[in-house]
Amino acid sequence: MEPYKKMYTLLFNAITDALKHIDEANYGLAALELRKAQIGAEALFIASEPKEKTSKLERKFFGCGFH
Repeated sequence: MEPYKKMYTLLFNAITDALKHIDEANYGLAALELRKAQIGAEALFIASEPKEKTSKLERKFFGCGFH
């Protein structure tokens, strides 16, 4: 599967799950679902980038999930 399709699927499913949590007033769980999806999609994106195009510093910064 192409990286953007994996990212789309990951994000779509997380949004669906988060909306269910919001309907149940579980806002913390909704936020957790979205944060996990954000980090997962970011990891897929970085993994799909050619290694020679990203510097060691960029991989360290963007790979941490805190930007």
